[in-house]
Amino acid sequence: MSFRPRTRSMFITSHNSQQNSTRSVSARSLCQRTQAGYTNRWQLAGASGSDMLGQAQVQRAEEFGDKLADRKILSADPMALHWHEGATSCPQFILPRLVHPLSASRCTRLCKDVTWSSKLDSPAEQFNILSRSVTQNAKPDAVLECLGVRWELHCSVLSGSEKLSEMYTNSKRQRDVQLQERAVIGKESRASKSTCGRGLAYRKWHLSGPLILRLPVTDASINKEALSFALRTLYDPEERPNEWGETVLSTAALLGISNLFQKCLKEMLTNISSSTVCSFHRVSCKFKETILQRACERWLELFLVIELSCHIKLRDLPFDLLLKTLLSPRLFTSNEYEVLRAVLYWLYLQLNPFRETLPAHSTVITFFSKETAVFLEQPQGQKCITIFQALRMHGITEWQHLQELQDIRVLPESWLLHILSNHYHTLYSGGDMAVTDFSKQAIRFGMMFDSEPVCCTQTISLYGFYFLLQAAKMGESDSYSFSIERLRHWDPALCQSSIVSHPYSVRSDRSVCYHITVQSYSSGEWQEHSSGAVTQEFGLCKRRCRSKPFQIEGLSPPILVTFSLAFPF
Repeated sequence: MSFRPRTRSMFITSHNSQQNSTRSVSARSLCQRTQAGYTNRWQLAGASGSDMLGQAQVQRAEEFGDKLADRKILSADPMALHWHEGATSCPQFILPRLVHPLSASRCTRLCKDVTWSSKLDSPAEQFNILSRSVTQNAKPDAVLECLGVRWELHCSVLSGSEKLSEMYTNSKRQRDVQLQERAVIGKESRASKSTCGRGLAYRKWHLSGPLILRLPVTDASINKEALSFALRTLYDPEERPNEWGETVLSTAALLGISNLFQKCLKEMLTNISSSTVCSFHRVSCKFKETILQRACERWLELFLVIELSCHIKLRDLPFDLLLKTLLSPRLFTSNEYEVLRAVLYWLYLQLNPFRETLPAHSTVITFFSKETAVFLEQPQGQKCITIFQALRMHGITEWQHLQELQDIRVLPESWLLHILSNHYHTLYSGGDMAVTDFSKQAIRFGMMFDSEPVCCTQTISLYGFYFLLQAAKMGESDSYSFSIERLRHWDPALCQSSIVSHPYSVRSDRSVCYHITVQSYSSGEWQEHSSGAVTQEFGLCKRRCRSKPFQIEGLSPPILVTFSLAFPF
């Protein structure tokens, strides 16, 4: 015989008396009860989370539903109750839950009482579930009181934490001393057995229970989630956090879990990006981890201009770190104007700290153009003078960019006059530049290989001279060749707009000092290859228009190539 779930309403209506009908409607609206399910149980219309018996009955119904999954409980009153099919996060239970419309918001909590989910459990619950499953519900040997939570620990895992192991040893030593004192007191107080017996009984229970370990936390970066994860790693080393960062590293340092500390450092080293580089560098300085600190600074040298300047996390870059990166000779950029653009974005985000998205370029230019006073001449702009002094603004030669420099009210007029006058004298003298330090004054042009290109070229114009920067892969090997070739101003490789809008020089020979720097990722770190500073006369004939190829073996993408050029006297 098959079972049939039945649900019947427990109110009484009268066909003969209107008064009885009115009373039944009122009772129905206030305290309606329904009989439902297979165990002859009763259910209130608005179930509450404190209804422990009701929750137990719901669990029994779900367990019974595995056998009769094709059966469903029907509502006794469709106006008061309704089906809530998505109430449970456990897909193996087919039996739906009968929920009042006003109590539907409690459904997740009720389901969580029956079966747990790591996404819904608190950090303490996640730790308790794992520790009890590993130790098979063994009694705890110690209780750690930290961050307002009691964490039950076992001796078998305390050795993984230097701090907890030390605290446990000291507490156990103190307990042994107290036990010895109790034994002495017990011998001396035999005369008053009844009174002392009760006191000693309490102290015996207190001294035989789990040890209480109290650990104060002064680091604001440590939270319950990180502490729960760190303690779970003592029971299961394969546990992984939502993200590796300062909270995990600080917690591992507090508890003295060296394995977790080193694992976190390793994960951070492999996950440096635009969203993490600033926070990782701050953490490396906090714990004096020079390897992580150098890795973050190396990443900034490569990707400050091309990646971080396009991310909102640029606002978290500290002043000193930005200045150090700008002064680095290994800084990669496609041209000098892009470095200025990155600095302007950083400055805008410092002046607008509550902005949550990166602004458009026009917004930044408008913000600085509407100012009546020059920014670097104001008190708040005085400390930023060193930042703009680190820029090679003499390498900004496009007239659109020079016009932009004049529009923004950032640089003093004396700076602008110096930049424009240098351009005029360099053009008038046939390209001769007043270069005193090539490593700090050479104009940089860069290109990047993201995939496996056969050849990559870029044409540039500098004071009336045109060059083709070329990087090519040599056959099927992992060798690359880099070179510079001078072009005539009417060469087909140049776009028509460059021929029309840029000046050109009639000099047949031009002395050029150049430096080719190639940076690529290999063997887990960034490698640097340099041609050194080379001075060469570039003519227009074929045998004199090209530089000597700079060849490197063992390269693999991504490859960042920087060509630094200067025209000496």
